[in-house]
Amino acid sequence: MVIVGGGIGGTALACGLAGSGLEVVLLEKVAQYHDIVRGEWLSPWGMQEARRLGVEDALAAGGAWEIREWVQWDETTDPDEAGSVDLTGLLPEIGGPQTFPHHQVCEQMALQAADAGIEVILGASRVGIGRGDRRQVHYTGADGARHSIDAGFVVGATGRSNIVGRQLGLEMDLTVHHRGAGLLVDGLDEWPSDTQAMGTEGDVMFMVFPQGYGTARLYLNYDPAHTRRYCGPDAVTEFLESFRLRCLADRGDYIADHASPVGELTVWPSMSGVPLGDFVWDGVALIGDEAGSCDTVLGTGLSSALRDARHVRDVLLGPDWSVDAFSEYVRERGARMDRLHHGAHIYHELFVEFGEYAVARRRRARRLMSENDAYQVTGLLNMIAPELVPDFGFSEFFTERLLLETR
Repeated sequence: MVIVGGGIGGTALACGLAGSGLEVVLLEKVAQYHDIVRGEWLSPWGMQEARRLGVEDALAAGGAWEIREWVQWDETTDPDEAGSVDLTGLLPEIGGPQTFPHHQVCEQMALQAADAGIEVILGASRVGIGRGDRRQVHYTGADGARHSIDAGFVVGATGRSNIVGRQLGLEMDLTVHHRGAGLLVDGLDEWPSDTQAMGTEGDVMFMVFPQGYGTARLYLNYDPAHTRRYCGPDAVTEFLESFRLRCLADRGDYIADHASPVGELTVWPSMSGVPLGDFVWDGVALIGDEAGSCDTVLGTGLSSALRDARHVRDVLLGPDWSVDAFSEYVRERGARMDRLHHGAHIYHELFVEFGEYAVARRRRARRLMSENDAYQVTGLLNMIAPELVPDFGFSEFFTERLLLETR
C-alpha cells in the first residue's frame, strides 16, 4: 500500500502500520522537512490518538512541550482580570495540550517508520494516481526519474493540497473565514513557558504558544479583506508591533521588544473545506485535511488527522479493505466534523470579529460564561474528543443565546 503525504497524519499512519506484515511505501514531496508555520498544537484528545498509534515518543523527540495554562485576554476586561484555565485536568492521564515544531515531529515520525521497516521516500514530486482494480501510483523521484508503484491500496494525506482527492474528482466547498500570520521567535525567556495566551483587541486576534526555552510561535488573525497586511519589507516589525495591545499591558510590550525572529513570517487565508462527495473509494481513502478541513482558529486539525489515521489503520489491519469496511470511519468523521465546524463558527464569531458590534457581543458572552459554566461548553472541543462534548452545546438555542446581538 502507498501513503501519499508525509505530514503528521501520513507518518503517524505509517508508524501505526509498522510490523503488520503489510508492504508500505510513504511518499513525501519535500526532500527535507522544513518549517511550515502551522499545525503545531495538539489537544489532549489528539495526544490520546497519538498514543494509540504509537507515536507519542516521536512527538517528544521532535520537541513536544506541554502547555498547562490558558489565559484569555480581551479588550472588554482589565488585563489583570483575564481569566486563566488549568488545561491539565480534563484528561489527567494525558495532561495538557502539546506544542512543537511541526517539521521536527514529522521528521521523527518518518524516522520511526523507516526504522520499523516502512519504505520512506522523500523528494517524491508530481504524484499521479491511476484508476482500476490496482492503483498505479506514479511519482518523480529526487533523482529526476519517473517511478511507478502497483498499490493494493492508496491513502491520500497531502493536507489542503488535496493532491489525491483532486485527481479522483473530489471537489471542496471552501470558505475563507479570516487571514492569519505566524512567526517563530525566541528571546521570550520571561514569558511563562507553560502558558498559552489568546485575545482580541481592535482589529486583531493574537495567539502565543510557547515551545520551550524562550521560543514561541506567535499568531495574528485579522479581517480577510486586508490581503496586504504583514507583507513587504517591514512586515516583521509591523507584526511584532501589533502585540502592543492594551489588553496585554506590559506583556505585549515585552513581546514586541524582546521577540527575535528565528523563522520566516508567513501569511495565509484561513479557510475550511467541506468535501462535495466521497472521500473513500475502492482502493483509496483520504485522511486529515485532504478529506475536509476546519477553520484553524479551533486548533483541532492535527488531532482530527490522527483520529483519521487511527480509523484507517484499524481497517487496514483487518482482512476487508472494501468501501463498506470504512463505513464507520465515514460516519464518525462526518459527525465529528459537524461538531468541529460548529465550534469553530462560535470561536470565530466571538474572537475573530471586529468593531463595536463584535465587542458588545463578546462582552455579553463573557458575562454569560462567568454566570453559567455551561456557556463554556464549546471550549471543551479544544480539549476532549468532540463526541464527548455535551449535546446541548451544538443546539440552535444555545448558539443563538450565546451569540445574540446586543443593542
